[in-house]
Amino acid sequence: MNRTTIYREPETAKAPEIEIHYKTAVRPAQRPQIQNAPDVYNIMTENGEMSRNMEYKELFYALYLNQANKLLALHKIGEGTTTAAPVDVKFIMQGAIMTNAAALIVCHNHPSGSTSPSRNDKLLTEKIRQAAELFDIRLTDSVIITADNYFSFVEEGII
Repeated sequence: MNRTTIYREPETAKAPEIEIHYKTAVRPAQRPQIQNAPDVYNIMTENGEMSRNMEYKELFYALYLNQANKLLALHKIGEGTTTAAPVDVKFIMQGAIMTNAAALIVCHNHPSGSTSPSRNDKLLTEKIRQAAELFDIRLTDSVIITADNYFSFVEEGII
């Protein structure tokens, strides 16, 4: 005998709800404005994990900005070895959406001291730019930082 069982969802079954609460830790007037790559360099090298680990391991960060280029949030995306850090573009975009960012800047360090972007750096930057574009978010810059210098994709005309 061949029986077909039809699954019926109970009347009480409900989809889980998601609530988002947006509360800033810093008042808008106190947020730094990021106009260019030197501003990124200063923020990233003045304090924090990036400054302490500049020559030790590669770190990848996303800086989320509002329409006036004021910093909304700084988020570590990846932490790696002396030669690479894992980066998942969906985590970058998740942060941009959760902070309601109008723009973002990505930056990472090169422990080797070289500011030259690798082929992978260029490919990843383009992938991030395309993903951001889908959400009408500007990729303002991609910056490579060393202890003494920086490389800006915008200043070099790459993006």
